[in-house]
Amino acid sequence: MPAAKPLSKERILAAMNATRSNTAAARFLRVSFNHYRKYAKLYKDQESGKTLFELHMHQAGKGIPKFLGNK
Repeated sequence: MPAAKPLSKERILAAMNATRSNTAAARFLRVSFNHYRKYAKLYKDQESGKTLFELHMHQAGKGIPKFLGNK
């Protein structure tokens, strides 16, 4: 199995700008959620002191389609 490639802070920030949640950012980068989470928690935002993972959490899920269908 190939070795995991590290994600740079710049790539994570670009994914955050293009998406609305951490899950979507992992999909955008074409990596697993666990791999994305590892590196997003590694880097901190200078202004707030929070990790990039904490900054991009979208608990409410507003604006994200759920594709539940009509029942």
